[in-house]
Formats: sequence, C-alpha cells, structure tokens
Amino acid sequence: MKYLVLFALVLLTIAVNDNQTKQKSIEEQHPSLFRALKNMALLQEQSQQLDYSRLINAINDLESEITQNKEDENTSFNKDFLSNNADQEFYENQITQYQVEVAQHEVDLADLTEARNTLQSLLNDAIKEQQDVTLLRNQLDQQMKTDAANTAAQLQEYDDSAAAIDEALNMLTSLKNADSLVQVNDKLKTHLSKQKVFFQPLIVALAEIAQSNFANQELISKVTKLLNQLRTSLLESRLQLVVSSQGLETMNKELLATYDSKLNVLSTVVLPDFRENIEIKDAEIKAKSNLLNDARSNLQDSQDNLKATQDAWIVRANLNSKLIQQYDNDLSLIQQVKQSFDRAGIKQ
Repeated sequence: MKYLVLFALVLLTIAVNDNQTKQKSIEEQHPSLFRALKNMALLQEQSQQLDYSRLINAINDLESEITQNKEDENTSFNKDFLSNNADQEFYENQITQYQVEVAQHEVDLADLTEARNTLQSLLNDAIKEQQDVTLLRNQLDQQMKTDAANTAAQLQEYDDSAAAIDEALNMLTSLKNADSLVQVNDKLKTHLSKQKVFFQPLIVALAEIAQSNFANQELISKVTKLLNQLRTSLLESRLQLVVSSQGLETMNKELLATYDSKLNVLSTVVLPDFRENIEIKDAEIKAKSNLLNDARSNLQDSQDNLKATQDAWIVRANLNSKLIQQYDNDLSLIQQVKQSFDRAGIKQ
C-alpha cells in the first residue's frame, strides 16, 4: 500500500509541476493513471483550500518507515556480516584441522604399510628358510640311511673276508693234493678279490707250493703268515670303519637334530608370530584407512560449507546493496514530492 501511495505522490508531483513532457509520457504509457492525474489537477483548481494534512502525514510516516527499514537493514546486515565472518572462520579452522588430520593419517598409513610389507618380506624369508632347511634335513636323513646301508655292507664284506681267511688257514693245515690247493685258491679269490695287495702274493705263493709238490713247508708257512697278516689288517680296517661310521653318524644326528630344532622353531614360533603380526597390521591399516577416509570426507564437507557460506554472503551483500539503493531511491522520491509541495504553496 505504501508504494501505491508513493506512486500517487509521484503523479501528484507531476500534476503540480504541470510538466507537459512527463504528462505526455505517462499518458502514452499509462492512460488510466493519466486520467487520475488530470482529475486530481482539476480538483486542485476547484479548491485551493483542499486539506493535504493527511496526505502529508502519510508521506512523513512513509518516509519514517523507509528510513527505519533502511536502518534495520543496515543493522541486520552488520549482524549477518559478523555471523558470516564467524561461520567462515569456523569452517576455515575446521579445514585446517582436517588438513592436519589427513596429512597425519597419510603418514601413519604409509608407515603401517611399510611395516606390513617388511613383515611380509620377513615371513617370505622364513618360509623360504623352512623350505631350504626341510630340503637339507631330508637330504641328510636320506644320506644317513645310505651311509648306514653302505657301512653295513662293508662290515659284512669284512666279516665274510675274515671267515674266508679262517677257512683257508684251516685248509692249509691239511693240504694233500692239487685239488685241495685249488679249493684254497678259489676260496681266497672269491672273498679277497678287493684285497689285491695281499691277494697277489698269496697267488704266487700258492703257485710255488703246487710246483714243489706240496713239500715246501716254508712256502706254506709264508702263506699262512700272509693270511694272518691279511686277517689282522681286515680286522683293523673293520674297526676303523666302525669308528669312522659311528663318528659320522653322531655328527649327522647332531646336524639332523639342529635341522629339526630349527624347523620346530620356524613352524611353532617364527611363522605364527609373523602371520599374527601381519594380521594385526592389516587391522591397523584398515582402521587407519577408515580414519583417513573420514578425515577426507570431513575436510570436503568443511570446504563445501565454507564455499556455501561465502556464496551466501555474496547473495546477502548483493541483496543489501539492492535494498539500500531502493530505500535511497524511495527517500529521494519523497524529497522530490515535498519539494513539489513547497513550490505549489502547499504547507507541510
């Protein structure tokens, strides 16, 4: 309603000033308003004693209201300015806080990932070591079985050789003809073929005995001595084999026990510890990743809120500018109306 009154005042001002140019413009653009203006002018001509007090009071009230609205808008604008600044500062502080959190979470996540990768590398090394030790352990166990079988076979050869020598010695004590000599020769040849260093002299000695028609007791005695020496040598070699095989077996058993102990530690302590620590790191990485994602989300929200607050302030500032301009225009127009009254001789 106040703007209708204000517009009427504008028309009244135009009528009082009798501005033909403006009348023509209004007549062309708003013929109905022009007729109202013309009627008001005729009314003024008919009576110079028309009471304008109510209209003047309405104008003054309107001016006061517009002035108060302008002051209220400025007051509200200043409050909004302070509130918006506080909101922007709040979101800027949040952004700084979340940026610090994001950076710290990223560093922590990198450290956790590096630690997890180190544990995985150590686990892989331990698994490789377990495989290598298992291979060595199995190879050693197989070698021990092979060595035991070879030693048993060698001991049996020594025992068989000693038995053959004993039998040959018994046969030499009752040599009577060439057939019995051949039996001794074959016996020794069968069981002492690996003892060439002793066997060859025996063959020579036995051949000489046959040529002397078994009468050379010296040769028989020589063969008997050689057989006894061979038997002693075989027993000594057998004893050395037993001692060396036992020493090797003891050493291999100790090494095998070392391998078994190492495998036991790897399978019951080392590997489970690495796997458990990796699971812990995986859980920590998952939790830290969630915190990082939350911080990034909070950071984005704060940035969006800050942008929205800044945009809202631009809208509010533009609105204030338009309102103040409108109020100033209205007040200026009222002043023009008052000046028109003064020129028309209408007391205010």
